[in-house]
Amino acid sequence: MPLVQGCALLLIGGVAAGVAYGTVKYVNNTLQVTEEVSLDKAWNAANATLKELQMPVTASTKDGASGKLEARNAKNQPVTIQLMRKTDGVTEIQITVGTFESSANQAEAQQIYDRMKSRF
Repeated sequence: MPLVQGCALLLIGGVAAGVAYGTVKYVNNTLQVTEEVSLDKAWNAANATLKELQMPVTASTKDGASGKLEARNAKNQPVTIQLMRKTDGVTEIQITVGTFESSANQAEAQQIYDRMKSRF
């Protein structure tokens, strides 16, 4: 019987872990979310989103484990999108707009994320 209970706990834990994907949180002016999307797909979505929003990319670096885009918004504030590969199909996304935390910066980070997510 203990083996069956252990399996049930594993199943419950697996379901609970899956719920965490897509949950957005803000920490120190940075939107953070983990998505079930490959690093390459998230990278392509980030680039397309910045282009669509007319935010010129000023720096771009990517390797097999991570990627970082730096751009400027219409207010000439820095916009940074960092992507970190967790597994082949899971990527952590961090979006920072501006230097200081504000509701306007959070709203713009959320807009960038929403447009990126629509491309997954």
